[in-house]
Amino acid sequence: MNYLIQQLGILIVAAGQSKRLGHPKQLLHFEGKSLINRLIDTVKSSGSYPLTLVLGSAADEITTQITASPIDIVFNDQWNEGMASSIRVGVQRIMYLSPNIDGIMIFVCDQPFISTEQIQSLIKLQQDSGLPMASCYYANVLGTPAIFHQSIFSELLALEGDVGAKKIIKDRISEVAKLHFEEGIIDIDTMDDYIKLTKEVSIR
Repeated sequence: MNYLIQQLGILIVAAGQSKRLGHPKQLLHFEGKSLINRLIDTVKSSGSYPLTLVLGSAADEITTQITASPIDIVFNDQWNEGMASSIRVGVQRIMYLSPNIDGIMIFVCDQPFISTEQIQSLIKLQQDSGLPMASCYYANVLGTPAIFHQSIFSELLALEGDVGAKKIIKDRISEVAKLHFEEGIIDIDTMDDYIKLTKEVSIR
């Protein structure tokens, strides 16, 4: 079966508390923009796709600093359950707003090196492979950004706890097209991560 995606929706999951960092990582600045605005702008420049942003902790503070429009923002009042609850909320929202969507690309906001070219390459990879999923590959791990055909939506909606879509990818590895994204391993969980990132960029 060829899992052709004709109408792709974008889901950005950014509801976490950033507990280890101490304040919202979504608002950390990198190369002149907050991480959340940087990702939204990158996604928007990659194509004209419906975009839903899921917020939770510090939602009001983050919302006031988002510069892009129009953008659909949905609040996950169960954000402290973990990643799964935000994926469920986001997928439900996309299905409600855009019933014709037959694929969803999921992002998290703390991978600063996501580019327009990398997004477009992942989309093309899924189309060319005919597989129901396409995922970025880094440090021997498959993860976000990742694309899911509508045949996987029910599994996304069944996720529970602090478990992301990686579980589905891992369980169905033979059905996943893989795109190498070396810098995908770089994310921001602590202030040390952020300081290291800014220092490395400054000396390039």
